Amino acid sequence: MALSLLLMTGCGAAADYRVNRQLELGDRYLVEFEYDKAMLAYSKALMIEPKQMAAYRGLSDVFTAQKDMGRSINVLKKGLAVAEDMTLQERDDETEAQIRGLNRQIVSQLTDLGDQAFQKAKYDQAVKYYKDLIIYDSEEEDSYLKLSEVYEQMGDLEKALEVLQKAEIETSTLTRETERLAVRYELKKEYEGLLERLGALIRANDGQLAKEVLLTQDFLELVAKLQEPLILQQSGDQYVAVYPDGYVYIGQMADQKRSGYGDYYTNNQERYVVYSGEWRDDRPNGNGRIDTVVYTNLSTRSPNFYGNGYFENGISEGSFSFSLYYQNGDRYDYVFANTGGIPPGIARRSGRNLVGYAVNDSSHYFLLADSSMFAVPNFEPEGYSSVFVNVLRTQ
Repeated sequence: MALSLLLMTGCGAAADYRVNRQLELGDRYLVEFEYDKAMLAYSKALMIEPKQMAAYRGLSDVFTAQKDMGRSINVLKKGLAVAEDMTLQERDDETEAQIRGLNRQIVSQLTDLGDQAFQKAKYDQAVKYYKDLIIYDSEEEDSYLKLSEVYEQMGDLEKALEVLQKAEIETSTLTRETERLAVRYELKKEYEGLLERLGALIRANDGQLAKEVLLTQDFLELVAKLQEPLILQQSGDQYVAVYPDGYVYIGQMADQKRSGYGDYYTNNQERYVVYSGEWRDDRPNGNGRIDTVVYTNLSTRSPNFYGNGYFENGISEGSFSFSLYYQNGDRYDYVFANTGGIPPGIARRSGRNLVGYAVNDSSHYFLLADSSMFAVPNFEPEGYSSVFVNVLRTQ
């Protein structure tokens, strides 16, 4: 018995020596950028001792150095799975420290990969990484918040809310986010029918009957409850979105931002305004047209009008066509060359800039205050008023 015990001790010592030798070789090759040799050394260490946590960490470092994050994470997962099956006797202080190191490394890598996928709008990948992150980092609120944010960005408020409700921890931040999402989710369920009806109505009538929804009590109540945009996907990249100030967007979106082509409406008891055109980065960018229709258009002092041109972040740049329509059938067309939304002054009259004259009637001029500009409503820089407050004057 004593001889057998002595032989076993000797074999164990020899195995430890061979494992440590391979680990030393792996570490040296890794520092010298000889990744194939390092990989072979760490693999040999695991062949001798499959529960050697340092070898899993070494292999992960090799794959990380080669920018193969998928294989790096798989190695870490395998090492942590092996650790789960280890007995208490096998998990000494040094081994426990190595296991914690593996866990920190996989959390760091999953976080980085998830964040990169999210920033690139690769949401399916981000979901995969963040779900794994919760497995290895279930005690941190950020793990749940990140996964919830992806689902919210994808427009799936139900899943976003579910992630937070099933979190294994409770924090004040998680509680606030859960409450916020619950309000958004209930609003969306309550008003889905209204938004669908609004979208169908505007598309069918080119905005002419938008007031039938935009001025209803249901819609006004919805706007009063909103603290952030309420967005409903209709089909493909087509969306209906209502904003807290009462504006409505119908058109293409990407990453929950207005992008592509879309129509942007506002409404009150007197008039509705619509911008139809190109969008980028959630703002009017590209060719577009602004229409204003006045409901209470009872005199020639309250014209309907539209402007057509190119916009940068909601402000017209370059050539801009502008037309006014009156109840009596009169129409006046103007052309401006705008810089930052402001047309150049042709002459001064009564302290105001005379900026253009009617193409079809040279006796009519358009007077514009120095601080006014041509802009899509709700996209003007602070301190400026839009074209919609200006009036036409005769010579």
